[in-house]
Parts: sequence; C-alpha cells; structure tokens
Amino acid sequence: MTTEEFGPWRAKAASEFAMAQVQEGHWAIETAEQQGLDVTDGLLPAGPDTYGQHLWIARDTQTEQRVGTLWVALRTAGPTAEAFVYDVHVEEALQGAGYGRAIMEAATTAARALGAERLALNVHGSNDRAYQLYKSLGYEVTNLHMRLGL
Repeated sequence: MTTEEFGPWRAKAASEFAMAQVQEGHWAIETAEQQGLDVTDGLLPAGPDTYGQHLWIARDTQTEQRVGTLWVALRTAGPTAEAFVYDVHVEEALQGAGYGRAIMEAATTAARALGAERLALNVHGSNDRAYQLYKSLGYEVTNLHMRLGL
C-alpha cells in the first residue's frame, strides 16, 4: 500500500472497525469514530511504514482491478512467531465472488514468508459470513467472548 492509498484506507478501516464495535455493544456511537482512529493510529504510528505491520491492496490478477485490502502484523505470541490479520476487506460490489478466500489465502502465504508459524484473527460474532469463510479455510476457534443482555 502506498502512502497515497494509506490515507483513504485508514479512514475507511477505522470507521468500519468503529461501527463493528458499536454494533457489538462495546463503544458508544458518539465517540466510536475517534476511538477507531485512535486504535488504528496507535497500531500504525508511522502509517504504512510502521515496523512489523504489512498493508496491501488486493488486485485481481487478470484485470488488475482493486478488489480489497489486507492488513497483517507480525508479532510474538509465546514461543512462536505469529501473524495477525487486523483487517481484511473485499469491495462491497465484489463480495461473494471468491476474493475474500483469495485474499485470506494470500495472507497465509505472506505470513509464512514473514516467518510466522501461525496466522490468527478476530471475527465479530455478528459476522457469520466471515466466520464461515475462516472455518472453511481451517481456522479454529481459540476464544469465545459471550454476553447476556439483562
């Protein structure tokens, strides 16, 4: 991802993360946009040049059309190197065409190339489509966060 591509991506990724937090009941809508930017900026203090953070634009290999984005971080998780998918996005008009699977397969390849032994991610409970994709790719549930409304 270039510096020019980073600005628009940052705004969109932070906003989508913030709205997911609101939907899941974690953040108030009044402060969510700023919280989303704060979290994103905290993880990417040097933007696309932040050490250990990898940001890509996904393109269709035949048409070179932009189809989505991917953000993967390399981090230490206990005794092993682990890559973590912070954000994966498929352009709305292209969802359901197999690009999500292709981007996640590219994430696996990239994680291996970065020296990771595992690839982890978080999926919101309301995002069943993503959950089913990750499950079909072999991801296993390692934690469940549950809540009961009273």
